[in-house]
Amino acid sequence: MNSLNRGSKHTCPDCEIKYYDLGKEAVACPRCGAKPAVTKVLKTARPIKKAGRIAPGRYPHG
Repeated sequence: MNSLNRGSKHTCPDCEIKYYDLGKEAVACPRCGAKPAVTKVLKTARPIKKAGRIAPGRYPHG
C-alpha cells in the first residue's frame, strides 16, 4: 500500500498519534476517537505585478 491510497496524514490533537484518513470525509483518531482540528483555508495573496519595460530614453545609461 503506497501513500497515495492512504489519503491525507493527520496528527491527533489529544494523544499526538499520526494517522492517515484513508480518503474518508469523517475522520476520528484510531486510538482515542478525537476528531482532528479543522484547518482553515487561507486565501492566497495576489501575485505581485511585474514592472513593465522602461521606455527608452527615460533613464540615462550609465
